[in-house]
Amino acid sequence: MTLRQRKGKITRWVALAPIGLVAVFLTASALGQSRQSHAVFSVRGRITLLAADGNRAAVTTTVKPGCGRIVVWTAPGASSMRVKPGILGCSGDGVSRLAVGGGRVAWIEQGGDNNLELIVMAARLGGGAAKQIEFATNGDRAGANPAGTWLGQLRGSGALLAYNSWTQTCDRPAGEECGEKDPLLRLTGEKLVRIVSGRLVIARNASAYPLAAVGGGRLAVETADGVTILSATGARIATVSDAEGSARAVALSRTALAIERTSTLDLYDPATGAAMRSLPLGTAAGFRLVDVTGKLALLRGPHRVVLARLSDGKRISLPLRPVAARIVGARLTEAGLFYAYNIRGALPGRVVFEPARTLLARF
Repeated sequence: MTLRQRKGKITRWVALAPIGLVAVFLTASALGQSRQSHAVFSVRGRITLLAADGNRAAVTTTVKPGCGRIVVWTAPGASSMRVKPGILGCSGDGVSRLAVGGGRVAWIEQGGDNNLELIVMAARLGGGAAKQIEFATNGDRAGANPAGTWLGQLRGSGALLAYNSWTQTCDRPAGEECGEKDPLLRLTGEKLVRIVSGRLVIARNASAYPLAAVGGGRLAVETADGVTILSATGARIATVSDAEGSARAVALSRTALAIERTSTLDLYDPATGAAMRSLPLGTAAGFRLVDVTGKLALLRGPHRVVLARLSDGKRISLPLRPVAARIVGARLTEAGLFYAYNIRGALPGRVVFEPARTLLARF
């Protein structure tokens, strides 16, 4: 498998253009708050997953007939690259996870016959062949026997790209299988793995699983004690207690660990674990925290996203393309906001990028 550099189809619109044109992506009320441009990138095939890091967005696509591609776009220009998934990504069930970081794009493919097979793949953003990082298999192909090895929680940001591997062991007598929620099914062999030139295990056992977020050169793991911040080498930096188990989602940046709870977004210093402030979510309480930067947090619903300003908790809602059935994905980086959706036509997949300065100007 090789990467090919390719220019994608890109359209730029300025928010001062006629409302009928720009409102394809933004509501009229939003247009009056920004004078900056945003960019739209089109891909062949329907988008199924979206990941982002800095000014790059990666998407997985499906085409019928044929095998889709993983496309990485460098916003807001026209530069992009494509890579063909491996055998499970093309002929199996497809790609289930996607991430960008550490100068690479990585994904998890799955498929198999009697057993579920999982493969972590990665490719350098600068070009070169895609590489298999790890293979795992378990008996969960039919959803009845999850015993075996697993790969998941693939996440990336900045210089870091990491995932979890683990084993589920069934303690029933030989010949008997464990169900998904069987009390005799044990989690063992947890590993936190960084993708570098190959795979590098940086943490093991309970301190390694599950990986909840990556950002600011650190990793956040949800442990029994709460949320633990690890360095790039796996060293423990700080822990934020979650004795009540109220954490719904976690996001991490260089300056903030954000934990979404039932009605608040709680911010902590990622270097010490000290509480900084708690922001009420109000009507956004039903949305799910996706990302946090130095100034904003992103929460996503099925048809719109909410941005929360960290300095004072002020929130704005961005309805996104009302004619689209659902948003495929939305991600926030220090560079800006990316979101993806599909339409009908020869180039159905769309990725929209709005710079951070434009987002801040909306408040």
